Amino acid sequence: KKKMSEWLKSIKDDDVREIAAEDAIITGGAIASMLLGEQVNDFDIYFRTKKTTKIVAEYYVRQFNKKHKLKVSKGVNPYQPEVREETQTNCKGITEERIVIWMQSAGVAGEVQKQYSYFENMNEEAAKDFAESTAKKIKKTKEKYRPVFMSQNAITLSGKIQLIIRFYGEPDEIHDNYDYVHAMNYWDNGTEELNLHPESIEALLSRTLVYKGSLYPIASIFRLKKFIERGWRITAGQQLKIMWQISELDLTDKSVLREQLIGVDMAYMHQLIRALHDIEPEKICSSYVATIIDRIFD
Repeated sequence: KKKMSEWLKSIKDDDVREIAAEDAIITGGAIASMLLGEQVNDFDIYFRTKKTTKIVAEYYVRQFNKKHKLKVSKGVNPYQPEVREETQTNCKGITEERIVIWMQSAGVAGEVQKQYSYFENMNEEAAKDFAESTAKKIKKTKEKYRPVFMSQNAITLSGKIQLIIRFYGEPDEIHDNYDYVHAMNYWDNGTEELNLHPESIEALLSRTLVYKGSLYPIASIFRLKKFIERGWRITAGQQLKIMWQISELDLTDKSVLREQLIGVDMAYMHQLIRALHDIEPEKICSSYVATIIDRIFD
């Protein structure tokens, strides 16, 4: 509640602040970390409606573009981010209306950039870390909760806040996109209530990854590595559930591949998708993709 109050006070537009306060939901790793007595990495904030998500995204894109005149002559990204509405079909064939931040090239923008190509050689997490670390070098007179990094999916603010724009809706709808049970507790800012799920608490107490099924199982594999490194465990059965869902995906379909990879490693995956863009589906096989991946990642 304290964190939300601080963030909302930083919003200068009264209308944006009011609608954000009413519709904001915090869920994911922040609450899990607090329950475990660990340091919070980021507070992930979602919104209930498409309208609010778009209004908040547009507010911060305006703030970012106003403060950062990204000129070619200075060797930085000449393409400023903008907010767009897109209609996309998920892996279950369901059409979804989404808000995205559109940027050319690698599809990311940061507060401090020497060369835009530098970001193309980073994954999304590394690029965000870079933005946060370099932001510390900026004078302390800079205001807190300013946009320091943007991808198609989210806006990262200084002060450990990440505004998720890829998904919106009621908590249950948002959690449909989640993979592991322990991250499903949430704070409803409109009602100022903390909602805890017994299954989530049980998973936290035992540090066990319980896979509930996700629209993005490939991202779950990448997240799995992170949790294992932090001392969590997962059973063979839970891993098999992830593998089974991945086996149902047609990754030779470029729209499916893009949908699955867009939230994993933004800069690297953007290059992979771009490399496969003009290749006929029947020519895309595991050995061909492996060759491209080796070139990009190694």
